[in-house]
Amino acid sequence: LRQWLDATAARSWRARVGDTTVGILWGVIEGGLSPELAEQITLGQRRLRGHLLSQSLASHSGFPEAASQQCLRVTRIAVADHARRLGVGRRLVAKARQAATKEDLDTVGTSFGGSEELLQFWRACDLAPVRLGLNQEATSGEYPLQMLNGCSAAGQHLVERLQQRLAEHWPTLLPLAWPALNLRLAAALSAELPATSCLSDDDRRDLHSFAHGHRGFLLSLPVLRKTCAVQGVPLWLQTQDELLLWVAAVQQQKSWPTLQGQGLCLGQRDGEDRLRALVRQLLQNGPEL
Repeated sequence: LRQWLDATAARSWRARVGDTTVGILWGVIEGGLSPELAEQITLGQRRLRGHLLSQSLASHSGFPEAASQQCLRVTRIAVADHARRLGVGRRLVAKARQAATKEDLDTVGTSFGGSEELLQFWRACDLAPVRLGLNQEATSGEYPLQMLNGCSAAGQHLVERLQQRLAEHWPTLLPLAWPALNLRLAAALSAELPATSCLSDDDRRDLHSFAHGHRGFLLSLPVLRKTCAVQGVPLWLQTQDELLLWVAAVQQQKSWPTLQGQGLCLGQRDGEDRLRALVRQLLQNGPEL
């Protein structure tokens, strides 16, 4: 409480029904560091107390602008039980964004233990995912997910670049850095990232050979992974019954015994057959490839 009320960088908003408080948002202004200090943080040569989100995006995502720009990081949101699911939290975030814009801040952001439900909430508040931490939090067991919304033109440009960079790194890091990531959260995050791939005629021929022929899964894996980053495909996949099998087998590249143990398939032959059927549906009824 003392940290909250005494901090000059703290900002707070209260939602009321009459005289009754039903929600509180606590935020803190981070960043605004000199370009020289921001560059040192990006290089891993300096680390400051505070500035959790700004510093993380500079040092881990590699963008010194994240530390030199000013960000309102939402630290906590609390809504009374009887007032939940009524949009109170979203309205608090909207008011915080309006105030951040008037105060000439560049971004509004947050960092939390990633879950599908929280991702949906923050997306409803117009924040975009820009980074997923590499280490699971000790308290929640989840990977920290960081999301951002641009208030200024510079802030909007930073959000776009952070999202594009995450999308480019996503296919490589997902199987290596986030093996325990919840499959539905992985699918939801994939659908939130900008497209980075376009298929060639050769790619489409390989997809057809996998779907309608006997081309092996391993030989088809490179083009299947590439297909994950084509415009509209991740969103289409979220509507399919084999979504979790696709994420685990294609994107996380888990072994067939592991997939069988997780109840996603009866074995390699069953798994491949179901993925072939899914690709047939994609070619026939999915977005244009």
